[in-house]
Amino acid sequence: MSTADKSASAEEPQAPSDSAKRRSSDMSGSRRSSFAKRGSALFAAARASFVRSRGNGGASVERLRGTSGSKYEGYANIHRGEGDFDAFNIFSLCCGKKSELYFVLIKGFHCFVFENEDSKAPKYAIELINRKAVIQPSHDTIIPHVPHPGAAHDTGYTTVHLETSLGDVEYKFTFANMENTATEFCNAVAVASNDASAEKVRERLGHDKLLSKRASMKFANAVGTAKAKDQPDAPVTSAEVMAGMPAVNTGTI
Repeated sequence: MSTADKSASAEEPQAPSDSAKRRSSDMSGSRRSSFAKRGSALFAAARASFVRSRGNGGASVERLRGTSGSKYEGYANIHRGEGDFDAFNIFSLCCGKKSELYFVLIKGFHCFVFENEDSKAPKYAIELINRKAVIQPSHDTIIPHVPHPGAAHDTGYTTVHLETSLGDVEYKFTFANMENTATEFCNAVAVASNDASAEKVRERLGHDKLLSKRASMKFANAVGTAKAKDQPDAPVTSAEVMAGMPAVNTGTI
């Protein structure tokens, strides 16, 4: 072999040995395991804080995002039930249930509703299993009196109905038309609803333990289940108000 050949041979990179590959793989697996354990410990601490505070802390927006993020985040005016935002103000105001601006986050199987993005825990959560989000025509959209964060005074808005599988309206969300917010919300609801339904099927078949879930997802679902109990009651509808009014006596004396 010539001197040039020897020099070229010496400069050629050597392929890693099998033992080196195994060591590298073991180290990568060890790091992943370490990160997973650390994440589980953090969310276990957050869940303990959530329980100690009776649901009023330990579940901030940042904590629910976790390392994997959320399916959707944004501001929306939220109205409970099927009545119009404005048509039922006379009834909703007397019951303290007027439409207000909230920060919304979807993760796992729930839609979390926060007073604002800095809240220590969601005000309540909405179960999304067997739910669908339906965008309403522009003439049915409610324009908020106060523009949403980041929205200009001439920004348009879109109202979305969150409906049950039977078509009953449980909530109305109004979003500013910025970066297809309403469409993204509807897509996130569809994914969360499908995931929740698939999980129910796995539970019935006894397969729910076969798939390992991220610690952040387990935490989000646990918080969602607890805070779903804090949902506001549906406001009184006009039909219910009329039904509760005493009948007018039209008889003659």
